[in-house]
Amino acid sequence: MTAAWPNADDRLERGYHRLLLAYPRRHRRRHGTEVVTTLLEMAEPGQRRPRAGEALHLIISGLRLRFRLPAGRPFMAIAALLTALVMGGFGAAAGSWLGAQTFADLPDDDSAARLTQLAGGLDGASRYRVQTNWHADRSNATASVAATWNGEQVRQRFADEGWSVSGSTPLSGSRVTANSDGTTTETTLRGSRFDAESDGLLIQVRAYVADDGGQVSIDATPTRTTAFLPLVAIGTAVGLVVGWLVAAAVAYQMAAAPPGRRMTAGGLWRTSLLALALPTLALYGNAVRMIRADGGVDDGGLLTVHSAFTPGEYYYPFGPSWLILGLTIAGLAVAVATVLVARPGKQPPHQVAVAN
Repeated sequence: MTAAWPNADDRLERGYHRLLLAYPRRHRRRHGTEVVTTLLEMAEPGQRRPRAGEALHLIISGLRLRFRLPAGRPFMAIAALLTALVMGGFGAAAGSWLGAQTFADLPDDDSAARLTQLAGGLDGASRYRVQTNWHADRSNATASVAATWNGEQVRQRFADEGWSVSGSTPLSGSRVTANSDGTTTETTLRGSRFDAESDGLLIQVRAYVADDGGQVSIDATPTRTTAFLPLVAIGTAVGLVVGWLVAAAVAYQMAAAPPGRRMTAGGLWRTSLLALALPTLALYGNAVRMIRADGGVDDGGLLTVHSAFTPGEYYYPFGPSWLILGLTIAGLAVAVATVLVARPGKQPPHQVAVAN
């Protein structure tokens, strides 16, 4: 404790120590006692808390030191920039994931059954969930329909139930059936498609029908909430700042470490950045794709950033389905090893205040 000044209020001293938390630990260890002692000496009689100007100056000065990199080390400057970009991508993914928690739930079995009935589907609908490297999860329900299926009537039923519906788009196609004698029969299909939205859920109703019946398919995806994009932006900004701060702290640890350990830490840092390069590109790629899409939705559903971690064919056929997730885990593990190896060397002893 630096209570070397009889007239210093304990609350004032504690206040200065709290403000010094804005400074890096290395600076507090070397100069903290000296700074607090000087501030206590300059305090007015009876002063109980730091003045506003002092507090602001200490906070700004401390943050400036936290962002500063060791001079004359270009590799560390480049590594810090790359680390900030990597953490910015992961911050965007974190914000995207948090934003996804505000999305509407996809239809459960009962809701999907009601939707298919509303769409004119017969009993026995099949349902499955769709996951991709670009989109939020969506679901599909498919059911058989009678030959008399009428798209405009179905569209009107959804409107009557309170759904906001789009106009109908006529569809046409053909179905080829293999016969037992080896020949094939081609059947002309007719149908229509429309979108409907309600309570944060967007569905696409699509049907193809022939004279002997057909099928109706309902794709459901959540819509983007107002909180989603701000959370992605905040996550990106926080990731960039945290990435730079972590890189600066590791850089000073490496500068204080013995040469052998410093070289090992530098190699690990490079390895970590290399492993995280592809996941970072995937995350920023998803972010750009999401921003470019109208309303964040394309033919595959609602675009998100964090979906890049979903095992799938992101870079098929150049790697396995777990490529992005696997590289992420490996890169983060090496990053942790970098921090452990680049621990600071022996520090000067903590200063002790001595009363004059």
